[in-house]
Amino acid sequence: MTRRIGRVEKNLQRIIGQIIDEELAPPGLVSVMDVTCDSGLTLARVAVSVYTKSGDVELAIEYLEERVGFIRHELSVRAKMRRTPKIIFILDTSLEEGQNMINYIDYLTDSR
Repeated sequence: MTRRIGRVEKNLQRIIGQIIDEELAPPGLVSVMDVTCDSGLTLARVAVSVYTKSGDVELAIEYLEERVGFIRHELSVRAKMRRTPKIIFILDTSLEEGQNMINYIDYLTDSR
């Protein structure tokens, strides 16, 4: 990855997060954790973490996928890129997996 692509990814992460926070109302709390672009900047994989009381994470992902056209339009206006990449949302479960690991370690140390 070049430094240019890295800077673009961080900028896209910030702007997509702002769009979701300011313009949309997804079910639950959605955080943009990471953005990974291909070398031609035509595709952006957006890893999102979702926190909901009901635990229905899939609803939030579906909500974002239904509004990807709006997000892409807003991104083109705010990012001022020559071409706006296609956006694919991916659920990031690393925080949940980390918490499960911490709980398991706590369980093991308490059982001794």
